[in-house]
Amino acid sequence: LTQEKIAAQPFNLEEHIQPVELTWKDYTKPGEEKPNGRISINELTQEKDTMYYFIKDLNMYAPTYFSLNSKDPEADIKINLCKENWKTAHRAGEIKGKTLWKSDFKTEGDFGIMVIANKKPARYVLLVWTGKEMKVEMPSVFKGADEKGSATAGNKGGKGNTLLIVAGVVLLGVIGFLVYKLKQKKAGSTNATV
Repeated sequence: LTQEKIAAQPFNLEEHIQPVELTWKDYTKPGEEKPNGRISINELTQEKDTMYYFIKDLNMYAPTYFSLNSKDPEADIKINLCKENWKTAHRAGEIKGKTLWKSDFKTEGDFGIMVIANKKPARYVLLVWTGKEMKVEMPSVFKGADEKGSATAGNKGGKGNTLLIVAGVVLLGVIGFLVYKLKQKKAGSTNATV
């Protein structure tokens, strides 16, 4: 059995389209030691009407930034960001002259970039940046106990919650008693007048 390399959609749907894979490298903010995400910067010259690119390994929990920048005053470029196929653009933009088109989003896996040059050659810088995956701390559903069976440091609110519940029950009892006395008083006063 031979193993075939399976590419994610939309990158293997049409044989005549041969998209170019963009590659990542670590991105570190100036003045910091540890990487703060990944970046792909590509300075390109396009001779064809339409070029196709794609980038892989995106995470839904990490922000993604995309931009296409042209310094050519004659630039006339259309950009489509695609996911399921090359015909449906999830984000689309245009560059006219020396401008920048950008988009922020979150997605999982891969996405495709379709660049249509109405004037050729088209010179532009295509940039994709993705940040670090956000780590969300989830609270534990388990409560710990020390040897005596009392709440541990992880459950400091136990005593306060118990006192709050007791105070609520006492308050409800007092309100109930007052309502009962008020009803008796009204019943006694209506009996006296009859």
